[in-house]
Amino acid sequence: MAEATRVASQILFQNSLAEVVRKLRSAKKSEAEVIEQCIAETRKEITSTVQSVKVTAVLKAVYFSMLGYSAAYGAFNIIEVMADRSFAHKRIGYMAACITFTPKTDVLPLLTALLKRDLASANQYEVGFALYCISSICTKDIARDLVVDVVNLLNHPRNYVRKKAVLSLYRIFFEYPDALRPTYPRLKEKLDDHSERCDNDPAVRGAVVCILCELARRNPANFLGLAVPFFSMLSTVHSNWTLIKIVKVFGYFAPHEPRLGKKLVEPIANLICATGAKSVQYECILSVANGMSKVPSLTKLAAEKIKLFVEDADQNLKYLGLDAMSRMMRENPKLLIDQREVILACLNDMDATIRRKALEILQGIVTKKNIVSTINSMMERRVRSPPDEEWSNRVIATVIEVAQTDDYTLLQDFEWYFSILLDISLVNLTAYQHGALVQRELVTVLTRVNAVRQFGVQAVSELLCNSTLLNCDATRSTQWQIIKAAAFLCGEYPYWLLDKRLTCERLLSDRIAAMHPEAQVACVAAVGKIAAFVHQPCPRHLTLSHGEEELKLPDDPVTDAELRAVILPQQESEKEKDDGDDDKGKEEYSGLELFRHSIYPDVQERAHLVFYHVDTNPDIGPTFYVEELLSVAVGAQDAVKPPDDLDLGEPFCTHLPSLMQPSDSDDDENMDDGEVEFDFLGADAVELQRRKEEERRGEVAAFYIKDTTLTREELPVDVRLEKVTAASLHLHGTGLHVPRKTHSINRELLRPSNYVAANPARRRNEEVEEDEATKKFRNVDVTRALAADEKLPEPIPYTQSLQLRASVGRGKEETQAAAAAAAEAAAVFDPVVLLEERHLRVTANVVSCHVHKECTLLTLEVEVSNLASSSSAYDVQLCIKYDEDNFTEQSVQLESLDFSDTNNSNSNNIHKNDDKKKKRENIDNSNQQQQQQEKKGEEKEEEEKGNGGSGVTGVCLAERIKGSKSVCRKMGIRFISQLPPSLVKPLTFILAYTRGKKPAATTLQLPLFYPYFSKIPKDIPPAEFSQTILGKFLLAAPMVSGFVDVNLTHVPLAMPLIQQKLRLKPVEIFKDVASFYGVLHARKSTAEKAHVAVLLREDTVEGDKKGITIMVKAHQTCLAESLVQEIASLMIQEAS
Repeated sequence: MAEATRVASQILFQNSLAEVVRKLRSAKKSEAEVIEQCIAETRKEITSTVQSVKVTAVLKAVYFSMLGYSAAYGAFNIIEVMADRSFAHKRIGYMAACITFTPKTDVLPLLTALLKRDLASANQYEVGFALYCISSICTKDIARDLVVDVVNLLNHPRNYVRKKAVLSLYRIFFEYPDALRPTYPRLKEKLDDHSERCDNDPAVRGAVVCILCELARRNPANFLGLAVPFFSMLSTVHSNWTLIKIVKVFGYFAPHEPRLGKKLVEPIANLICATGAKSVQYECILSVANGMSKVPSLTKLAAEKIKLFVEDADQNLKYLGLDAMSRMMRENPKLLIDQREVILACLNDMDATIRRKALEILQGIVTKKNIVSTINSMMERRVRSPPDEEWSNRVIATVIEVAQTDDYTLLQDFEWYFSILLDISLVNLTAYQHGALVQRELVTVLTRVNAVRQFGVQAVSELLCNSTLLNCDATRSTQWQIIKAAAFLCGEYPYWLLDKRLTCERLLSDRIAAMHPEAQVACVAAVGKIAAFVHQPCPRHLTLSHGEEELKLPDDPVTDAELRAVILPQQESEKEKDDGDDDKGKEEYSGLELFRHSIYPDVQERAHLVFYHVDTNPDIGPTFYVEELLSVAVGAQDAVKPPDDLDLGEPFCTHLPSLMQPSDSDDDENMDDGEVEFDFLGADAVELQRRKEEERRGEVAAFYIKDTTLTREELPVDVRLEKVTAASLHLHGTGLHVPRKTHSINRELLRPSNYVAANPARRRNEEVEEDEATKKFRNVDVTRALAADEKLPEPIPYTQSLQLRASVGRGKEETQAAAAAAAEAAAVFDPVVLLEERHLRVTANVVSCHVHKECTLLTLEVEVSNLASSSSAYDVQLCIKYDEDNFTEQSVQLESLDFSDTNNSNSNNIHKNDDKKKKRENIDNSNQQQQQQEKKGEEKEEEEKGNGGSGVTGVCLAERIKGSKSVCRKMGIRFISQLPPSLVKPLTFILAYTRGKKPAATTLQLPLFYPYFSKIPKDIPPAEFSQTILGKFLLAAPMVSGFVDVNLTHVPLAMPLIQQKLRLKPVEIFKDVASFYGVLHARKSTAEKAHVAVLLREDTVEGDKKGITIMVKAHQTCLAESLVQEIASLMIQEAS
């Protein structure tokens, strides 16, 4: 009656899937809580004996699985539904298996027999279920066991089954590649019109083509034999998707068989011209671009059709056309030159992807004839409205990459190209990404093309006062690096400067001092070069060549004194302090002094050096710049091999900072401000000084900048900022740059003797990454004939399969049990150091735990080491120190377990390394020593009777331990009846011994950890843990909990330690909840009370204090309390 009532309640009160969805949508509280409640109900319902209830629960489990929750608890029940005779229930079961099962699901071995039965079903749709399941969750074992059944279905009378069987074979080949060679002839026969096994059904033939196309894509040379049947199908197949697959295959075959391209001209051309399907037409064009690029007639036709795609109003077709162009460009760029105007029109498209693809194609079809117009077209479109900075940055990089093609072989007029670079430099962007690239290009052009230096130097000198460059944000933009190039070129070729004084003023302006420190260093260094040139020009400044000698030098008669007045202007004298104004006594710096007082060490160092050879020793300046900096070939620096004895990672002069530290008696107050001062204190001291200076400036930030000091947005008095462009320099009559000259570039670059030039080819073949399927099919050669013994695995009868599986299962269980026993035996606890003194060390190592009817015995080995080399320890005894409430004399006892030594009373003195002679002497004197021991035992008993209230009892470890010797004894701690109320406090021992006729006693403490009383549990599924362990065995067990104030992110770090050290097995682990299972040592009659359940959960206490709550359920309260403490300790340890 009770069972009937329970079944009726399950049927009447079960929520359907639709009701669960409505409940989730209308939930007022957290959705996660409602889902957890529904999953708990589903766990119970899925084990129901009523099939309709179970099927509904399976549907709900699948729904929750799609929401991200594990459905592993219902894996076995899903297989039960799959085995149902009802077609509707079977359909639901297969659907659930395909969605929730993975190759790691435990119950997958049970599927093989079920799938074999359904593959032989008379219902074609049940066979379809099984084939779809194989395609979804196939493993190597399933593939090997079922490949024969699936291959046999290739001859099934229903085309529905044959089609699904063909498609499922690909998954079988992927998991079991050995089945490909025996099965390949059967698949090939399906397409052979002259074979008896030819399949005339279009759906089946399409499935075969799909499978063979995927295989041929991985290894085209291996499947060239398919060219014959596929060629005949080009003119007979009417399915567009089958045609697409066949055309794809020919695209893979053509590079491996040169003669194939010529034979495909007519059918491919007919498809391109006659078909009305854009998809087929595009695949034909793509195959020509990828594999038939050496057939002129096809490539020309494909190029004409690509143009129609690009001109189409549909954005998708336009992008596909550009993509096909980019593929054809790699082998036949000349075919696309005539379509250049169509590609240029795409640069104005609103779609950014189309613009980028068009820019990529233009980069590949540039020649000497069209490079100027192409770059000018790009420059006209470099700025869009509304602004698109990503596009502008891409255009800048593309223009430079086009110019650099094959080491500038396409360029003739470098003055025109330098004008382009000037316009690129002044593009006003918030995030200018290619400042370093433009900087390097400006320097490269002027250092390698001498004839452009006059134009270039005079142009870049104007950039030093450009507001776009000086006002850029160095934290977001790299445009400031162009100032570095301008400064370097002005200093390297100062003889082309129109006004050296004005250039020095710009290089030392307040705006430069506010820029990035690297730009400041470059500007200060340029000032030093200009000053050295004015003082005494170097021979390289006077000897001009390579077209530079034909140009007229500018007339700028500047003297050292005039230039020195600009570089080192006379500082304003200290203003007279008014009675009420204390802030007017500060001195304003300008010129080089502004950089000498910079907070950046690099700027200070370079400014001091320039000051030295400008003011103190002008003759030394020109010697710094005698040699010209020549261009170096790309990759030449990497080709230089350093000497074997040179360590590039070792810093220079590591001992110098310690030698140059100033003494405490140095007085810096009287130092003259005009005195030259070099900082040799090393990088650490300079960095410390810079940080102190920044902290000081931060403290007085509101008062540091005077009202008369300029900000970055204000204009300086002596330096006028302006918008500088190539057009503003009157270099050309119009804004559109037109080349007018021809220049030669220096190609004699510096390179080491072992330098190997990089491949100058502009277009490189893309490297195709091999996926997992390609790696598996690479070594399968279907061209070889099958050997006599090469066939598919023989099918095993169902009954024999069950017998084999049962035997394997028993063997597996025995193996697992043996492995568990070995792991249990090998599990050794870490030794505990009880005492570590100067002359004595005591360690304890817990060996095992055995639970008897009347007691619990904890076995341990105690090792006592005498660390003193000249003295011995006598009468060494270990005693338990009892207390009144926890470790009482009636609840715990200490006993010796070395029973083999009872007949040899001196065995406590004999060390394992004593020689045979001493052992023989001990045996001869055994009678006399036995009498002495009996006498001492009587004295000890009388002493214990006299100290009956001392609370101390114990056993003898050794009568004597010689110097530098150790003794190890096996002992047992016997807990009478039951364990103490608490194991959190350690068990206290007293070690008593005599050394030098003086008795001594030391207190030892042995912590009783939870793992000492537990054993390694077996893996347990979540359903059994919740239903059996928690719902039955631990239902009435007490629970001990504790809260740990640690972050949730530290819990995963402690998980491995909790499992390993505390002998716990994880059951379920989620983001904020984790459960574990443990087993205690117990007798067989009390095994039901040996289970331990642990739950870790993120929790909030006291309002807003987050942490981890630890809950432990066990019948042994003292062990549960100890386990909580140890878990908390491990979490805190990992968190710290």
